[in-house]
Amino acid sequence: MNKKIIALSTAVVIGGSAFFGVMNTSWAQKFSQQFDQSFLKPAVKAAEETAKEEAFRNVKVSDRIVQYIVSGKARVHEGTYNYTVKQSGEVVAEGFGTASMGAPEWGTFTQEVSIPANKLSDDQALTMELFQIDMESGDAVNKTNFELNKESAVSTRKAAKTFRSIKVSDSNVQYTVTGKARVHEGTYNYAVKQDDVVVAEGFGTASMGAPEWGTFTQEVSIPASKLSGDQPLTFELYEIDMESGDAVNKVVYELK
Repeated sequence: MNKKIIALSTAVVIGGSAFFGVMNTSWAQKFSQQFDQSFLKPAVKAAEETAKEEAFRNVKVSDRIVQYIVSGKARVHEGTYNYTVKQSGEVVAEGFGTASMGAPEWGTFTQEVSIPANKLSDDQALTMELFQIDMESGDAVNKTNFELNKESAVSTRKAAKTFRSIKVSDSNVQYTVTGKARVHEGTYNYAVKQDDVVVAEGFGTASMGAPEWGTFTQEVSIPASKLSGDQPLTFELYEIDMESGDAVNKVVYELK
């Protein structure tokens, strides 16, 4: 009698499990029909973001800077000269530098001129003025003016009394990227793209390698001649897998 009851109970349990399994399968099918795979995309995206956090974090990009390099010869007191850069009469950059020798000798100089892009208007010319400060009056004297633009890469002033043989490089667009990286031997790679075209690339080293988090500061310089119009720029950070040679743990940021 007890064996029959046990057998009957077992059959009921097994039957119930089979019934539940059929219901569960049917419900899953209906669920998959009701929701397509797009329902799962946010979860996949969250997983990708988590993966990115494993290699790079706290990444910050500076505002855009436009840079020119001006070189030449100067014959100024103690080798010290001053400069201003103007656009439509407004000063957008200023500073001073030192030549290799002071007057009466001619010293050579190389001056980096950096201008915040948010101070510039695309359709207005830039003019640079080199001068020295008179020690007695404090006035700006012996001025030399020339235009900064990418169309005229070299400007020459041979006959100037105080400044001569001035050359202006093509302009560069610069960004400074900082953050933390946890990558093999601290080495990371980067690429800057515009419309999927690489306009700058390179690599750098964080202060520490994986598994520790190291800090990094990366200067990124892009020749303005490689840029086209107002198309957005993207900055990619990644590391190279030692076995496959593939780019992995890639993160992408927009450069403004």
